[in-house]
Amino acid sequence: MQSQTYRDIIDEKIEEWQKGLKKIEEIAVRAPSTDRTDLIAQKDKLKAAIEAATAQLRELDEQETVQNTIETKDKILKIFSAIDRDLSKYDDSTPFML
Repeated sequence: MQSQTYRDIIDEKIEEWQKGLKKIEEIAVRAPSTDRTDLIAQKDKLKAAIEAATAQLRELDEQETVQNTIETKDKILKIFSAIDRDLSKYDDSTPFML
């Protein structure tokens, strides 16, 4: 099995984030008007954070070398975690229960 490059992993994560933004938009459409404005503002803020993270991730990918692979990986994971944490607030999946 061929391993993925950082670029492939980053592209997949960005696609996942875009789907998350669409999910927030769908939630906002169904929300009462009192909540809709807040949801749209939060979505816009999150979209800006994703755009900034995307730029940082692209730059990290371009700067990655054999010498700094581990450091680059750690920075990428930190960015992934920050955005994922913010997006998870809007995840409407049912938690796993025993």
